[in-house]
Amino acid sequence: MKNLISNPSVLETFSDEVFFEIFDRLSPIDLYQTFHGLNNRFNTILNDSRMCFRDNISSLNLKEFHSYIENILPKIIDRLVSFTFGTYDTDEYQQVSLFLHTYSIDLSLFKHLRTLVIIKITISDISIIQLALIHLSHLVNIRLSVDSNDVERLSVVNISNNFFIGPRLKYVKMNMCSRTTFNNVNKISNIKQLSIVWCQLQELTHLLQYTPDLYTLKATISGLNDIKEWTEKICGNFTKNYSLRLNSLKLVIDSIPFDHLLLFLHELTQLRSLWLLLNHYEYMNAEKWQNIFQSSLSKVDQLDLTIALMKPFLPEQLLIFSTPYEACEKFNTKFWLDKGWCAKLDEYDHCIRLIVSNNLMPIIKKAKRE
Repeated sequence: MKNLISNPSVLETFSDEVFFEIFDRLSPIDLYQTFHGLNNRFNTILNDSRMCFRDNISSLNLKEFHSYIENILPKIIDRLVSFTFGTYDTDEYQQVSLFLHTYSIDLSLFKHLRTLVIIKITISDISIIQLALIHLSHLVNIRLSVDSNDVERLSVVNISNNFFIGPRLKYVKMNMCSRTTFNNVNKISNIKQLSIVWCQLQELTHLLQYTPDLYTLKATISGLNDIKEWTEKICGNFTKNYSLRLNSLKLVIDSIPFDHLLLFLHELTQLRSLWLLLNHYEYMNAEKWQNIFQSSLSKVDQLDLTIALMKPFLPEQLLIFSTPYEACEKFNTKFWLDKGWCAKLDEYDHCIRLIVSNNLMPIIKKAKRE
């Protein structure tokens, strides 16, 4: 590269498109520090509207961050197609706060952005971000994570249509570290992949009405506010009314009765892949699981079912403790083995896990030699 820079006649032989391809692999900081001001050809290429940029500034120290915001970002803000900001180590400095509040950078100015990743935001920042998303018509992928230090026990994140309504938005990941609600969502979105930490089952069900193209869902979910209202809505025609196409489901379940979970799963007839992490003895009913896999979930071929329990410490709990061993045997009967699924128990000092999966090979006992 040094030889090329020192010989302008060689540079003139390359088309702008070649430089666009090369520069696409370099960070804007490196590009502007190395090439800007070197000669007119490079200045023209760097400032060309066809020149797009991808950047991740989460690793910048405080001095580098200030320099970037003042000297680099204004030159490229409307040509960034992928942008990540926010620091994992909040002890160093609050990058998101400086970005959104001290410098008051307007996210709507990133008008060609296709991927946006923001690390360690506060709950109050979400309203600012949602307002900006209306203007990011090219956005395909968004990932947000909330700083857990900002979350209180009763913290709630309210998501509106603004978050999902982008015409090209397909991939959404929200790690809010607090209850996330979708009651204000009432417009159809084009989302295909969604990840949520965490929400209530009733609110997730509401959101599914407005995400008919959703193909992959990952979520941590907990109980219900209004069981009667939810039960009436979920039973019967939910799948028919909303044409759910969900193919892959990954759920971490907390404080949801088994029968309510089964009502929810009963509607997801297109599922091919199911991953569940559960934490109560009642989920070890192999007969109930077999019934739903024979009926509504007959298309599922990829299964990873994990039930993790704390070991009992009181005498009256010892009887219940036999349940995992009995369940393991029932999950290793003909129906499960014919599906290519088998069960095993993993024991630790304080917990035991029952795992039913197609990733486990059944143990084949060797015949004893006489």
